[in-house]
Amino acid sequence: MAKARVSRFAAVVFVLAALGGCARSAPVNYYILRSMQGPVPQPKAAGPEQGMVVAVGPVNIPAYLDRPQIVTRSSPDTLKFDEFNRWAEPLGKNLARVLADDLSARLYGAQVCVFPWPQSVPVRYQVTLDIIHLEKVPGGKVILDASWKVLEHNGKKLLVMRRSEVTEPVEAGSEFKGIASAESRCVAALSREIAAAIESLPATAGK
Repeated sequence: MAKARVSRFAAVVFVLAALGGCARSAPVNYYILRSMQGPVPQPKAAGPEQGMVVAVGPVNIPAYLDRPQIVTRSSPDTLKFDEFNRWAEPLGKNLARVLADDLSARLYGAQVCVFPWPQSVPVRYQVTLDIIHLEKVPGGKVILDASWKVLEHNGKKLLVMRRSEVTEPVEAGSEFKGIASAESRCVAALSREIAAAIESLPATAGK
């Protein structure tokens, strides 16, 4: 009888171990934000100086977004962290690079770099961001809420300070791929606002 109980116990342990192995082997999907830049715009009569350097960063994101798991908001005060759908790299680093790519396409003739940059780089304008929200919210849409600044090259003089909120719909049935795509479009929309602000600065600003 004792031997039978031991055998049954061993069988239960084996089944639980097998189930645990199955759970650990569930596939993890990885996503990344991407630049949504379109055709390079034609030069404007009044626009950024050719060769002007614009630097992006630092980009600060809240702690709840600073994690590999993709975050969604199921209610105003409830968040979900998905273990099986993750960012392929730190979100803040990815966002900064994509924003720089989008700005590079919109600011014709400008060179755009990402924080940190060598001190030898002659930066004219520095764009800093504080991300407040960047997640899917109820209603099938993604929200990007960000406070941003444009500073002189030395970072000591504030030229522009604004807060932008943009939303993009998540394609029905696209799940996390749709969330990543919608967030990329939100970053592109933010880049349009920042580029327009830089283009509107007087020619003497930042010199």
